[in-house]
Amino acid sequence: MSHPDRGALLAEFSATGRNHPYLAFTLNSLCNLDCVFCKPRCMPDYGHKDHPLSSEDYAAIAREAAAWKVTKAHCSGGEPTLRRDITEVIAALAGGLGTGSSVGMTTHGNLRRGLTVEQLAGAGLTYLNVSLHSLDRGRSAKIMGGGDPDRARDTVNAALGLQLKVKINCVVQRSHLQDALQVAQLAKDLPVAVRLIELQNIGPASAIFDREFVSEAEVRPHLQRWLADAGQVSRTDLGVRSPGKYLRPEGWAGSIGFISNSSCATCSDANRIKITPSGVARPCILHNRDIALKPHLADCTLDEALAHLFRAMLGRDGNPAWQGFHYVDYDLRWDRMERPHGAPVMLPVLPAGSCGRTASGEAP
Repeated sequence: MSHPDRGALLAEFSATGRNHPYLAFTLNSLCNLDCVFCKPRCMPDYGHKDHPLSSEDYAAIAREAAAWKVTKAHCSGGEPTLRRDITEVIAALAGGLGTGSSVGMTTHGNLRRGLTVEQLAGAGLTYLNVSLHSLDRGRSAKIMGGGDPDRARDTVNAALGLQLKVKINCVVQRSHLQDALQVAQLAKDLPVAVRLIELQNIGPASAIFDREFVSEAEVRPHLQRWLADAGQVSRTDLGVRSPGKYLRPEGWAGSIGFISNSSCATCSDANRIKITPSGVARPCILHNRDIALKPHLADCTLDEALAHLFRAMLGRDGNPAWQGFHYVDYDLRWDRMERPHGAPVMLPVLPAGSCGRTASGEAP
């Protein structure tokens, strides 16, 4: 079905110069690890309180999104690889979006027995983000509540061997700053983008934020010997869209990036449409324009849902209460997270900025 406003909405979105939206699916709330800044078991929606979307549902959503020129889907959790049908879900998204699309996943890299990177790639996965916060087994287990960094690195190597694009996500904490710097050095010999991610004062991380938060501005001097002559890597070269800036030190195979959603919070280029396990789509945390997709799946009216989402995305930068900025990666994955009606989500006070943002969210 073709929505009567599709052409006009697509043209209006293109005219903004914003990067085109993509689908960010949270496939489940379950995880077999327990990272100190995530602690999924503490969340009120841990487990399957509602029936999650099926692979057929994902295929239908992807097909409709493709009609709106969406070419990318990203899967996260929880730990998405714990879904028994994960390869079917990846295949459904890849098939629905069509040839040339990008389908990725964030994982802790300790894949369950019987699941391989080869199977994921065969289903249509094109890139992989692996969470790795320390190379030391003991400290890694302390941060992540288990797991083995060596297994995660095996997953990285397997993905690179299959020509998948790979990013390594490393949340920076003051107690483990040296661990983060060691993780960053993996990009010296591997063609990966290591993303140093600021801790956010949300959810379970609020309990450790005051003592563990380290801003990008504080981290950069520790990297100066590497970054002094580094060149910036274009997002096109990275192969996937990211809000961070990536630098490749001279002679390195990979790059180092910063995701600074606390000190440099802005929605001026955010383009994710988040979709929870049970199919609630959330285009913006400030406007509260959530929409349940299951009724539209049942009634074959996904075109109406996508029109709603595009209208909501068009209004993301115009919220007067927050001058157009917010935590880009605010955690909206949990189905039963309390959502206020008709009022913006109240966010923590931003730390002192280090990126020179203006009130509009743009760099001066």
